Amino acid sequence: MFQKVLLSIILFCAINIVAFFLIIKVIDFNEYKPRIQKAIKDNTGYELIIKGDITLSLSPVGVRIFDIEVRNPQYKSETSFATLGSFDVALEIAPLLKKEIKIKHVSFEKLNVMIEKNKDGRFNFDLVSPKPKSDKKPKEHNTTLEQDDDFPLVNIKKIKFSEANLSYLDGETNTTSKAEKINLSVHDIHFDAMKHNKLQGLFLKGDAQIEKLSHGAKFISDISMNLEMKDAIVAMENLKYILFDSTLQGSGKLDLSGKITKISLKHKVAELKLQPFSKALFGKELLDGQASGELKLACSLGDIQTIKSTLGGFIVLAGENVTLKGYDIDKIASALSDSTSFNLANLLLGVSGNFEGNSSVLKSVMAKVDIDYSEAKLTDVALSSTKHRIALKGAL
Repeated sequence: MFQKVLLSIILFCAINIVAFFLIIKVIDFNEYKPRIQKAIKDNTGYELIIKGDITLSLSPVGVRIFDIEVRNPQYKSETSFATLGSFDVALEIAPLLKKEIKIKHVSFEKLNVMIEKNKDGRFNFDLVSPKPKSDKKPKEHNTTLEQDDDFPLVNIKKIKFSEANLSYLDGETNTTSKAEKINLSVHDIHFDAMKHNKLQGLFLKGDAQIEKLSHGAKFISDISMNLEMKDAIVAMENLKYILFDSTLQGSGKLDLSGKITKISLKHKVAELKLQPFSKALFGKELLDGQASGELKLACSLGDIQTIKSTLGGFIVLAGENVTLKGYDIDKIASALSDSTSFNLANLLLGVSGNFEGNSSVLKSVMAKVDIDYSEAKLTDVALSSTKHRIALKGAL
């Protein structure tokens, strides 16, 4: 008798589960597009356009939406400032019975965000019209009540961005900054609601790869790192990227706790290629060869002027058999006795033609540059040729 009852219960549950999935499978979720788009418009002011299909996934249970555009109707209403190839969310079934939503993962594929700042200083995502006033009475700040009313409670285990691209066009300076092919995976996400600052209450770990970061003609490529965020500070470990055709690796910190975002870097480079390095620094290929070194720099993020005015730290480089192109180092060494006739800055910028001539080979080069608020101090610079040893100091 007991076995018959148990078998009946199992069969009843199985039939209901099969029926549930069959019903879900035949529902056309595309019919809900207008409702979703209207809800987004009413709550945010932005126009969400779903061009693709909305499909259901059964393993894991979730929903996937294809080909999405986001527009600001108050700013070039026909132009999207964000597009998304697909959005995928997977849910856990059991927590739904306890009135909780737990998300296994959220995935964004081919997200493209295009931020534009016009000459008047307005961004393309700015909404200038005031939000309609609500007739609802303000909620009392009672933690218990807020927890009861805030249904559903959403927990997300993993967030993933694949092949995302960000671009920023500054209409005032006519410059463009880009981050291309971003792959970001975030996990171990926790939130401490007791923290006064919401960003400080967020904890997460992740991995990131960026194919290219550029500002105008300047760029770095092949960036990869492991990251951890705690107390609004992002620690970047195993940070690796290519700059001046050379591989740099080390660590960094991104401080988001204040009104101004700050960044600090600590790196080492084993084989710095001096030809592209000198071209970026002096505007011409002044040096050829390789050097090793390290750097420790920190600054506030913003426009170029903000970065320059807050940049501080040091750079140390050391190299052997370095070629100085187009200058006779022995002629320069002979002229150093007359300090009034020699200016290093003019030499490097190519103003002083008296020392131009054949290239010179420097047997050894050692340079330590201290950077402090837009000023670079040559605190320990020494080089030697076959005939001379030269020591320099000063500021740029």
